[in-house]
Amino acid sequence: MLKTSKVFIDSRYASSSNGPSLEYEIPGGVPMKPTTKVWLSEFTCVASWHTLDATNHNVFLTEGVEDRVLELPEGVYDLESFRAMLQTELNGVTKSDTMGIYTVALVTSGSGGGTMRVLRVSCSAGTFALPSDDVVLAAIGGGSIDSVSSIVSFPSGNLQLSMHTSGFVDLRRVHTLYIHSPSFGAYNSVGPRGERTIIAKVPCAVGYGQLVSYQSSASEHDFIEAGVSGLTTLRLELRDAGGRLLDLHGTHWSATLLFEM
Repeated sequence: MLKTSKVFIDSRYASSSNGPSLEYEIPGGVPMKPTTKVWLSEFTCVASWHTLDATNHNVFLTEGVEDRVLELPEGVYDLESFRAMLQTELNGVTKSDTMGIYTVALVTSGSGGGTMRVLRVSCSAGTFALPSDDVVLAAIGGGSIDSVSSIVSFPSGNLQLSMHTSGFVDLRRVHTLYIHSPSFGAYNSVGPRGERTIIAKVPCAVGYGQLVSYQSSASEHDFIEAGVSGLTTLRLELRDAGGRLLDLHGTHWSATLLFEM
């Protein structure tokens, strides 16, 4: 007969926590074998991450022969507020003297049922480029650039033009969050970036400030093997598809882990 144990977790009562990452002491521990199956049974959090934060707020421009980096203000945006903010930042004090006035407009792209709202960035004098991440990374020799491209990019951006039109503007940013735990020793999962510590992924189909709620299907394939004998301290992390810890801005989250022996 199979024996099951549940561990109910609330980030407010973790032994240590910095928001998306916590360490949880389990009184008495959970007796288990390396072959014990581990499920994320339930999960809830508030979608409190910002549209822009320190991981995705940089816009790279080349104005003629001058390179420029805009650090966009962090915060929560809808299409109109993002458009207005981007226009203000483009016309800021770091703008090249050779450039005219930038205008950012919301326009409709496509036709029929395939229309979408995109950004059109134009300048009254001079040409500019909005280079792709690949071009920027090649120019600086690699590293992290914290680019806004996860939200919006410009297909013609590598060219020097007086106007560029964006692709789809994805202000929701986080579509899926990944629950990581380094507390186990065997993982039958591989993440988007090759990570081997993911125990579950949670869809995030809600807007800012709404509740993300997940309940496992308890499928026979929806588990990892513990890979350890006994568990007294549990570490969990909430990360996005890029492997970055999610800044929850002080909100709390809860989870239920199911152990089947």
